[in-house]
Amino acid sequence: MVNRYEIYRSRHLAGCVKRYSTWPMIHEQTVGQHCWRVATLFVEIFGLPRAEVLLYCLHHDSGELYSGDIPFRIKREVEGLKDLMNKAEALGLKQLELTLPELTQEERIQVKIADLLEMHERGEYEYNLGNKYAEPIIFDTMHDAQKLAKESCMSEHVNRWLMERGSTKYVR
Repeated sequence: MVNRYEIYRSRHLAGCVKRYSTWPMIHEQTVGQHCWRVATLFVEIFGLPRAEVLLYCLHHDSGELYSGDIPFRIKREVEGLKDLMNKAEALGLKQLELTLPELTQEERIQVKIADLLEMHERGEYEYNLGNKYAEPIIFDTMHDAQKLAKESCMSEHVNRWLMERGSTKYVR
């Protein structure tokens, strides 16, 4: 018999957690798909990083096997929820026997930008499939990514990536 603690220790199953569980989506996305794309976006936008950064990208949401995936907007809007979810995800990582590497402040910001732009891409994908409910995902994540890029003097990287993919309407 499989018990919940065996499940919570499975790195494979961590990648199978469904994202957007509280939002109407046409196609499901898993944490594994999301993390892989965050890693590849990081490389596309900022170049090949240290191995520790790629490891961080690939496992930054693995703790959601234990905590579940909570929408990033809700974590901001409900006071104290972000801290509680971070603690729950940390417990999940501990059960997976995963320790995320330490990143510099600049690397953390770059990962967050890649994370937001992955969600932006996912929203565009859903919208192109006919899901009009994806519009808030598209605009909220692009707004937050560009704001973070501007505050951290990384707009050039983000704008170059947007131009390369033909998304000139978002270039600022």
